[in-house]
Amino acid sequence: MSIFNEARLETWNEIKGLSDEKLNQKPSAEEWSIREVLDHLKKIDMTAQQMLKERVKEAPIKEIEEKSLEAAQNRNNKRKAPSHLEPAHDFISSSQMKRELDVVREQLTAVIASLKEEDFERVLPHPVFQELTVKQWIDFIGHHEKRHLSQIKEIKEKVERA
Repeated sequence: MSIFNEARLETWNEIKGLSDEKLNQKPSAEEWSIREVLDHLKKIDMTAQQMLKERVKEAPIKEIEEKSLEAAQNRNNKRKAPSHLEPAHDFISSSQMKRELDVVREQLTAVIASLKEEDFERVLPHPVFQELTVKQWIDFIGHHEKRHLSQIKEIKEKVERA
């Protein structure tokens, strides 16, 4: 199973059974709630879907070095999300959040499924890794989600202690 799908399954397993209150509870004013992390992941999928639909056909096919995408999981290297990927701060039920995430992931998966084999070698810009092939981009999404899965586990511990 690819990291892209594996990370999402782990995310669903981690939040299964959480109440709407715990899902939306912020450990502190400066930290995101689990729901906000999930909203950020939804926006990543939306942005990737849009990028793949709009830019992949014109993207060059070229060889680039393999990137250590696992580095994206390292939470010691903190980054501020760009404003278009910042989560909304409204209260949403877990069932609503799951529906929204599932719909966007289904749309992204459909775009990926529509790509031709050579499209996976096309190169697109990336804000951290400079440039990634489409295949690396898809793997990055999984590694990025695993980074946030660690964050979700931390938030869960904090709100359960509160």
